[in-house]
Amino acid sequence: MATIDESTFAAVNNANYKTVAEMGILNALAHQNRVNVIAESSLGAMVERMNTLDVAEAAGVSGVVSADLAEVIGQLSGAVANAQQLMKGAQTTPPPT
Repeated sequence: MATIDESTFAAVNNANYKTVAEMGILNALAHQNRVNVIAESSLGAMVERMNTLDVAEAAGVSGVVSADLAEVIGQLSGAVANAQQLMKGAQTTPPPT
């Protein structure tokens, strides 16, 4: 019976080890590529959603813009300022007579 040299076993083991290591690296790279593709498509969808308005959202924005919201806020601000002036006057002590 012929014996196999130890160097042959070592060479086969080294080749097997390199093959398994290369497969692991290739699998990791393929996985990273898939993750990048998913991330890019998700980012694209988010950007598209931010750049487009649907009909209901556009109508809501239009309603807010066309409302007299600024006028109402101005009136409320004036009323608050008037009330603050009255409170400030009420806090002072009268001058001695």
